[in-house]
Amino acid sequence: MKILKSKLFWLALVVVIAVGGFVFVKLGSQKPTVEYQTEEVKQGLLVQTVSATGQVKSAQDIELNFKNTGRLSVLNVKTGDKVTKDQVLAQLRSTDLAINVSKARASLDEAVANLNRVKAGATTEDIAVYEAAVKKAETDYYNAQTELESTKETYSQASENERQSALVDISGALTKANISLQKVYDTLNYKGNANNFNTSNFTFHQQVQNEYTNSVSAVDEAELAYGTAKLDATPEKVNEAVQKVLAALTDTLATVSDLSSLLDDVITNSNLTQTELDALKTTINTERTTTNASLSTIQSANQDLIDASLNYQTKVQTAENNVSTTQKTLAKAEADLALRKAPARPEDVALYQAQVNRARADLQLAQERYDETIIKAPIDGVVTDVNYSIGEQTSLSEPVIMMLAAENYQIEVDIPESDIVKINVGDDANITLDAFSFEEIFNGTVTTINPAQTEIQDVIYYRVTVTFTDSQPENVAALMEKIKPGMTANIDINTDRRQDVVIAPQRAIKDDAGVKYAEILEAGVPKRVEVTLGVRGDDGLIEVISGLMPGQQVITFVRNGK
Repeated sequence: MKILKSKLFWLALVVVIAVGGFVFVKLGSQKPTVEYQTEEVKQGLLVQTVSATGQVKSAQDIELNFKNTGRLSVLNVKTGDKVTKDQVLAQLRSTDLAINVSKARASLDEAVANLNRVKAGATTEDIAVYEAAVKKAETDYYNAQTELESTKETYSQASENERQSALVDISGALTKANISLQKVYDTLNYKGNANNFNTSNFTFHQQVQNEYTNSVSAVDEAELAYGTAKLDATPEKVNEAVQKVLAALTDTLATVSDLSSLLDDVITNSNLTQTELDALKTTINTERTTTNASLSTIQSANQDLIDASLNYQTKVQTAENNVSTTQKTLAKAEADLALRKAPARPEDVALYQAQVNRARADLQLAQERYDETIIKAPIDGVVTDVNYSIGEQTSLSEPVIMMLAAENYQIEVDIPESDIVKINVGDDANITLDAFSFEEIFNGTVTTINPAQTEIQDVIYYRVTVTFTDSQPENVAALMEKIKPGMTANIDINTDRRQDVVIAPQRAIKDDAGVKYAEILEAGVPKRVEVTLGVRGDDGLIEVISGLMPGQQVITFVRNGK
């Protein structure tokens, strides 16, 4: 019994170890899984604020100046004038900047129009125009094909005519060559006996006889080529016949020419008198002239064949090029028509939306630069001093206008250099006071920005003055009388506010050697997309000018696991 229990124990132990090992190996072989956390790209309002804390103080003179120097062209107030918030007090000469704003606005209008056109698709009138273009392209292509066939037929017939004319010339030339060679033979064998033709230059005599033999062979070859070409007058066979005839005539001309020279060395005898010799010379000279004329005729025929062939190739090539051009034009017209009839592709909409975003950003930048040439009253108040006249050059060290706020309280806050560039005089602000509930929010506005720096614990700050506005929400209007100097104030300055822009979380944006990009999920796979960024907003959001579309999921975090 103990032995049985012992065996069962060890058997169970082996099973447990085997199962455990299998599970361990199985789990160890599993590939690590990757989890992606994403957020949706949205389109809407982006707000940028700068927060700071300061203390309430009694109101002092507000110094108003331009961000940049320039020549004063507009001055609407004088000392003692009462002014209201946003009233234009002064302006620098800014013709170029105004033109830039107009251009940027026109570019935005154009970009919006292009986007709307792509979304709407082609109109019936547009499609009709492209359909007409297709019909015209079809007609041009058909006409080009017809012209090509006509050109081939016309110039092929012209080449055929030249070949037939060349065959006629060849026939005449061969006939005359045979006659000339017969005259040569008769001369060399005068009165049927070669011994009657004696010369003092035996070697030259033998050369002429050899030339005669070669000329006869050349003429025989030419006649054979001519006969073949006459049966089948292809360009190749006619050209071969012409070349054979040219060679035969060249040999024949050399033969009769040398024979003419040889006759000068012939010795007269009882069988060849001087009168007979003179007659032979006349005959051979005549054949030389005839052969030379035949050679010129065939050379001319050869050139005519070359010209006809070249003319055929040139004209046909031109016609074929026209067919190719009209065919490509037709293909493009058909593609353009299909594109106009097709709905807008998402990538096309994204492209034109990016152009709208870029144009809107350009307009905002141009408008901001233009606005920097204008001084507006940041709040209601009274002008206490005007330091310049129209036409004078302003300076950053001396304010253009000084005024006193109608209200008696303002707040001075220190803004770090990283945020000061975001703030402009006239920016709205939300103010809460520790003395009241955090739900009781007062309205304020930035009235001055001190250009002088202040260093606090090795950090550069700039002093910004925020003044309570004359207009306050109903729930805090009655509390204005309870505000006291020295109260702690928490300020949120609204530095930028952009409507209808593409927004993404800042943590989704990555940097690769200066190139900004985000990763989106497509069918569960990350895809890198380069982006152009705009303003950084609150709540970790950022404006995306191009590269992303609303509705896309951008990766914000990647978790590796098993």
